[in-house]
Amino acid sequence: MVKWKLCLGTGLLAACCFSAGTFAAGHVEDVEAISQVYGDGEKLAEVQLRYDADLLGSSVTAEDYAVPGRTVAKAFVSAVPYGKAAEKGRYVQVELEPLPLSDQMVDPHPEDKHKAPVGVGGPQLGSHGNPQPLVPVTAKISQKGLVKTAEGRLYGGEPEMSSSHTRQLLIEKFTQHTFTDQDGKKLQYNLYVPEKLEKGKVYPLVLFMHDAGTVSPEVKATLSQGRGAVTWVEPEWQKEHPCFVLAPQYDTVIVNDQYQYGPELDRTIHLVESLSSQYPIDTQRIYNTGQSMGCMTSIAMDVKYPDFFGASYLVAGKWNPQVTAPLARQNIWAVAAAGDPGAKPSMDTIMAQLDADGDRVIRGTIAQDAPETQVDQLTEQMIQPGVHAYYLLYQGGSHRSTWQHAYDITPVKEWIFGQKKGA
Repeated sequence: MVKWKLCLGTGLLAACCFSAGTFAAGHVEDVEAISQVYGDGEKLAEVQLRYDADLLGSSVTAEDYAVPGRTVAKAFVSAVPYGKAAEKGRYVQVELEPLPLSDQMVDPHPEDKHKAPVGVGGPQLGSHGNPQPLVPVTAKISQKGLVKTAEGRLYGGEPEMSSSHTRQLLIEKFTQHTFTDQDGKKLQYNLYVPEKLEKGKVYPLVLFMHDAGTVSPEVKATLSQGRGAVTWVEPEWQKEHPCFVLAPQYDTVIVNDQYQYGPELDRTIHLVESLSSQYPIDTQRIYNTGQSMGCMTSIAMDVKYPDFFGASYLVAGKWNPQVTAPLARQNIWAVAAAGDPGAKPSMDTIMAQLDADGDRVIRGTIAQDAPETQVDQLTEQMIQPGVHAYYLLYQGGSHRSTWQHAYDITPVKEWIFGQKKGA
């Protein structure tokens, strides 16, 4: 901390040299909440303050700010919104320590029933679940310490302030649409289009399908529930792997535990076909993925449309092993948790059948709470030339904890993007 702030902490220098008016509040012109989507949903990640004058970067520290119920990890001055640390600027970025992921074993959720064995208490096909309104992410913040302007003035504490608006830096990259199928039925969906499309070039498309707990009329619910859709639009990923991302929003349960599916399955395929005729989409590199209900739908699609997808990422799902023989001709990476009584035994059986049919399956096991670096290292070691079926099992864990982690495994994502239909 700089010397002038240490001196002011004694109160002596302030009493001698500055009038009370010097420390008046009211210099913050705007407070903005910035959200991030984590494995267990959208949460407050950062707060941006805009002051009425440039502040000195050396005068701002994390200790100067407080956010109720959160730990401030870092605070710095930037010259532009969402900018990097600068010597001076009107904007202060206050970054927060991420909250622990919610305890999936004790947190009641409609999707928990979906982890049951075949036909036991799962969501009913065509039901509308128990959708909850999307709650906007907001922020409250106060300035506790003194900060200094570039002109040498001192700004004293600011009482608790509320955000006036929220930025959803990944969610807002998607646009919302409604698809009308040939039978006149509609399907809401979210679509991300790569920012820089090069003429004459085609791009992969990732289809993400959400779980039964996210069944809702709110079109953006699938974007805020977890990482399944937004992971593919992260700037770092798009820089190396520009792609379209499609995230339908289902307002009914589209598969059940008797391995039946509704018309939404074909409707989603028709949607992908429609988009492929409108945009430069590489039809050899269309990938499907989903969690729980979405995973079950992915498998059902692979069974019914075995020549449609370039690869499938199957997260915490199950299906009837008596009909999954078509998976032997496809590129598959499955993930389940040992603590999931529905997905784990089903995936064990399906993968064993692929082995029995002569389709080699590479398996890996890792602790559910292992650091991302360890998971990346293991999965990278699993990948072998000529192998197109992989099975990662988390030790312990639960149904929903699986997808809290699965969508941030970089080697798996890169393997998927290296696959093509029929190859």
